[in-house]
Amino acid sequence: MKKLILGAFASAALLCFTAGALADEVSEVWTCTLEEGKTLDDAQAANSKWLAWMRANVNEGIRSMAVTSIVGNPQHFRWVDTYPDIVTWAAAEAALDTAEGMASEAVFNGIFECSGNELLRARPTK
Repeated sequence: MKKLILGAFASAALLCFTAGALADEVSEVWTCTLEEGKTLDDAQAANSKWLAWMRANVNEGIRSMAVTSIVGNPQHFRWVDTYPDIVTWAAAEAALDTAEGMASEAVFNGIFECSGNELLRARPTK
């Protein structure tokens, strides 16, 4: 009986820990370069369409912003797409694998190219 209670307690603790980790915001950071003759305004106009599609089809809580350097090459920038949790990010990835999702990303063609990305967990300091 003692092992059963200990096992149940350990399972409950693991479930609480996992649920807390799943609730953390995650940000996908893309490193990108503008195509010749394109501006950040062009990129943000395209991203606005993509973000509207993501919010309508995945989750209203998705946010996206362009991050630029104050000193450096103005053709290089980063996108930071923030999702309420890892489950929402996974749902977004699945949605982007559909024909509609691929079409939502096609608005970026000819405006900028991204060379890499990272998926980061955001945990606020308490």
